[in-house]
Amino acid sequence: MKITSICQPHFFPWLGYFNMIHNCDEFIFLDNVQYNRKSWQNRVYIKNTSQSKKQWLSMSLIESSRKYNINEVYLSKKAIEDFNNQINENYKKSKYFEYYYELFRKVLSSNLDKNLAQLNITIVKELCNHLEITCSFFLSSNFNITDKKENLILKLLRENKSKVYLANMGSLAYAGEEFFKKEKILMKPHLFKHPNYNQLYTNNKKKVDFIEGLSIIDLLFNNGKKSSSIIKALNNFTL
Repeated sequence: MKITSICQPHFFPWLGYFNMIHNCDEFIFLDNVQYNRKSWQNRVYIKNTSQSKKQWLSMSLIESSRKYNINEVYLSKKAIEDFNNQINENYKKSKYFEYYYELFRKVLSSNLDKNLAQLNITIVKELCNHLEITCSFFLSSNFNITDKKENLILKLLRENKSKVYLANMGSLAYAGEEFFKKEKILMKPHLFKHPNYNQLYTNNKKKVDFIEGLSIIDLLFNNGKKSSSIIKALNNFTL
């Protein structure tokens, strides 16, 4: 059976996002939902290597009002500078810094004219290619559906003729298995168990606790091409 996942386009998402894409056949980007400054749309966690803790990597927008959808807002030029500075400050000692720093910088600077949804989708697709994750991608804006939350998800699944919905944990807040079961759609939550991997430790050369929930940036800087096998090994989904 065809497995479909649906999620907003996040900015340099965490590992679970890419594992979910790996475990589905088709992925629908919610590219026309409301902009939310407290979401993952233009911010993500990276590691502050000097203090060995999480810190926000937040991208400034030209205009950031909730009256706009994610496909109506744009990163500011200053965001690129902030990104480069924070990445350089925290990851310059990582094993694969030079290669990935150039890759990240290039994909951001060359797509700055795109709206935030388009930019994030470009980033996700670029990284999926690099991680050798194959999937068919679609945009919610192409389905011309105006419903919200669980009804939006349901109609997208219907329009896409999907019978299995691999759901991210965020969607469980407003829709459960019984809701989709009534519509003859099998809903399975994406239960992601975060792996440990090599991280950069800079606390007086003493190993500190592993930090979960960071951007894919952290995995790639520290593990290079091994990142693909780390993500793919985490198949937490069974029918």
